[in-house]
Amino acid sequence: MLHEGNQLKKLDIQATDGSIGTVHDLFFDDEKWTARYLVVDTMKWLPGRKVLIPPMSIQNVNVLENKVQLGLTKEDIKNSPEIDADKPVSKQKEIEIGSYYGYPPYRSFVGAEVGGQVLAPRQLVDNSDDKKVHSNHDEIERADEPNLRSMKEVTGYHIHAIDGDIGHVEDFIICPTTWTVRYMVVDTKNWWPGKKVLVSPDWIKDVRWGDKKVYVDLTVDMIENGPDYDKEKHINREFEEELYDKYNKRKYWY
Repeated sequence: MLHEGNQLKKLDIQATDGSIGTVHDLFFDDEKWTARYLVVDTMKWLPGRKVLIPPMSIQNVNVLENKVQLGLTKEDIKNSPEIDADKPVSKQKEIEIGSYYGYPPYRSFVGAEVGGQVLAPRQLVDNSDDKKVHSNHDEIERADEPNLRSMKEVTGYHIHAIDGDIGHVEDFIICPTTWTVRYMVVDTKNWWPGKKVLVSPDWIKDVRWGDKKVYVDLTVDMIENGPDYDKEKHINREFEEELYDKYNKRKYWY
């Protein structure tokens, strides 16, 4: 089941021995559009502190029980490297965090495949000795650090179609298995009041981060006539089939 980013913020983050807080933000890779960290506000447990939780630490997301279960203890999290949630995460800090938790660098996981199947972060940890996963580890370590973006920051960015403006980013749809950003939720209230649509990162032509603008390979007419997104309804395959057919886009599940 896909989840809204704002929905994840309502969930209780549970260590193996108790609650630690709630999701404050998510950092994602702006090349792969994959969540790299949950920024967790530890609230009353560790007042004034926020911690980064890699997706590899997440055992389960249970919306019905209103919680995210981690495979970490409170002591593990308490002793994790200090971070400033209002500043970018440096390459050195990411290596420090990965080393502390005992995980290979996250960028060796993004888009990794074993046997032709894209694996979830947790599966990759469980298969950490598989050479297929880590064959390009050294090359990745030498690469320039991919930019991390805050979902809180990108919320509100303006969305531009090929032939005009269509609205702004209101939220993100996350796959809790692979932690990819499956869609952006776009509010079109200035053009079509009450209409919200989904736009896949695969359809992005350009992002001008400094101008806070996202350019997509869709026309205004396509979006106006595309299916409405209703947050009260689950995004199922039937809805996605309609969405991709209306926009004449290649279906990601093929």
